[in-house]
Amino acid sequence: MASVFLSYAREPDDPSHEESVLRLWELLRFCGVDARLDLGETQRRRDWALWRAQQIREADYVLVIASPAYRRHAEGRGDASEERGVQWETRLIRDAFFADRHTLERVLPVVLPGRSELDVPDFLGTDFYPVSAFTVEGAEQLLRLLTDQPEIVEPPLGTKPQLKPRPAAAAVTPRPRPVTHVHNEARDVSGFLIQVGSVGSMTAPGPSGPPGVQPGEGADPRTKRAFEEALRRAGDRLGKPSEPAFPYGPGFVQHFTGDAVLCAVTGRRAVAVTGPVWDDLVALPGFPEGTGFPTEDFAAREVGLDGGTWKAGVLLRDPAPRWQPRPRMSRDARQAFQLPVAGPGDLTVRAVATLPWQLDDDLEITRRTRELLETALPQAEITAQAPALSRRRGLPLSWLRWERASGPGVHQTGRDARYDQTGDDDIRAVARLMLPTSLTPAITVAVEFQANLRITANEVVELWTAAWDAATVVVPGALVPDPQNATLLAPPAVELQVKTERPEAVDLSVFGKPEGRPEGQGAVTVVAPIGFGRDERRAWAAKALTRLAREWGFVDAEESDLG
Repeated sequence: MASVFLSYAREPDDPSHEESVLRLWELLRFCGVDARLDLGETQRRRDWALWRAQQIREADYVLVIASPAYRRHAEGRGDASEERGVQWETRLIRDAFFADRHTLERVLPVVLPGRSELDVPDFLGTDFYPVSAFTVEGAEQLLRLLTDQPEIVEPPLGTKPQLKPRPAAAAVTPRPRPVTHVHNEARDVSGFLIQVGSVGSMTAPGPSGPPGVQPGEGADPRTKRAFEEALRRAGDRLGKPSEPAFPYGPGFVQHFTGDAVLCAVTGRRAVAVTGPVWDDLVALPGFPEGTGFPTEDFAAREVGLDGGTWKAGVLLRDPAPRWQPRPRMSRDARQAFQLPVAGPGDLTVRAVATLPWQLDDDLEITRRTRELLETALPQAEITAQAPALSRRRGLPLSWLRWERASGPGVHQTGRDARYDQTGDDDIRAVARLMLPTSLTPAITVAVEFQANLRITANEVVELWTAAWDAATVVVPGALVPDPQNATLLAPPAVELQVKTERPEAVDLSVFGKPEGRPEGQGAVTVVAPIGFGRDERRAWAAKALTRLAREWGFVDAEESDLG
C-alpha cells in the first residue's frame, strides 16, 4: 500500500479549493491509498513543522495540488507572512531534490477540476496528473500509479525462435545525394560522357544536368522564385541544376553542377553555398532541423545560420566545424527554479548552466575529475568575489578555502559533485556539477553565492559575471578538456538568478525608485557561446539585471545606470 502526503495551499478567493482537496483525500483512502492530509490532523496539537517534514520524508509519494496560491508561494512570490506551511513544505521538497534529483520522481503535480497546468510550480517541470472528477475514472491515471496497476503490462519474455539462415542477396547500394562534392570536369568530349565510381558532380562544356531541370523545380512557387533570384545573384558560379529541389529540414535544397548548393528556409530568401561549406554543415549534429540554413551567399570561414529550432547561430570551420549560438536573452528560465538553492542565506545570486555536449555514455565523475576541480576552483574568478565584498565593507578578511561538501542533504556520487567555499559566515560560494539524467539530458552546473549582506546592483552583475565563467568553463572543464570547442547537440544556456526572502537585501537604487514593492526573485536565460570573454559576460549580465529591474517596478531602468 502506497503512502501519500497531500501538499496544498488555501485559496483566499476560492474556499471550494479546500473542499476539492478534501474530496481527493477521501477518494484516495477509499481506493486503498494511505493518504495523509493536515485537515485530518487538526484536532490534535502538533509541532506542524516537524509533522510536515516527517510526512514528506517518509511518504512514498508527495502530491502537489496545483493552484495559483501554491505556485506563488512555492516560487517565492507570495507574502512571507502568509501560507507559511506551504512555504515550509516546498522548501523541504526543493532541499530533497537538491540532495537527490531522483526525488522528483516521487513528487507528483496534480491538477484538480477547474484548475490548470499553469498552476504547477516551475521547479516541478511540465508533467502532471489530471483529476477530472473525484471518481475512479476521473482519477484513473493517478490511481494506476499509486496502486501499481499500469494500464499496459509488459509481456513476459518468450522462447527464442530457431531461424534458418538465408543465402545473402547481392548488396545493392542506393545512389546517395551528392553531398561530398567531389567535382570532376571533362573537356573536349564528343559522344557520351560516363562517370564511374566516386560520388559528386561532373561538368562538361555546354549544357549539363538532367534535361529540363530548372532552378527551384520541385519546390513551392515562393521558394522557386527565391531560388531563381539567388541564381541571378550568383551568375554562372553555380553551374546548372543537377537534380530538382527537394524538401530538407526547414526548407528546400537543390544541388548544382558547379560544386555548389542552393538552400532556403521556407518563406525566406535562398542562399548559395559552396560544396566544401555544405559538407561541413551536413557533418554538424542537428543539421538542418536545429541549425537551420546559411543566411549569406558563399560565406567561407564563419557562416551565419538561422531558421532552425536552435535559432540564430554560426558555423565555425576552424580548427574543426562546429556550431555556436548568436547571443540572445529570454525569460524562459526553468532550471533555476527547479534546482533548490544550496543552503540558507538572506540572498542567493547564481548562474545555472545547461551544457548539451556530445558526451560518452560512460562518462562519470572520477577521483581525477575531483582533483581537477580542487585545483581549478581556487584559481577561478569566483574565489575572489567574497573577499572583495568584505573588503568594500571594511569587514575582516577570512581565510577562505574550497572543500568537498558534506553533511545532511549532500550526496557525493559518480554523477554529482559539490564543493563549498568555507571560512566566511557572511558570504560563500557553492559549485555543483551534475551529469545528464533522464529528466535533464545535458551537463548541469550551478554556481551560486549565499550572502547575509546587502549588496548593490553592480555587485550582483559582478557575481553573475564570475559565476557564469565558473559554470560554463571552470567546473565543466574538469570533465570536458576543451569546453569552448566541444561539439554541441543543442544551444547552451546560462540562467542568471536572484532569490531572496527580503527584497531589500539587494540595493537597486541605482535604477531609481520602484513603482510598488520589488519582488524577491527572478531569473533570465542567456544563450551564448561557451567561453564568452569577461567583457561580454558582464555586458549580458547587466542586460539581464536591467530586464529584471523593469519587471520589479523600476520602469525607467537602463543598462547605462550600471557602472
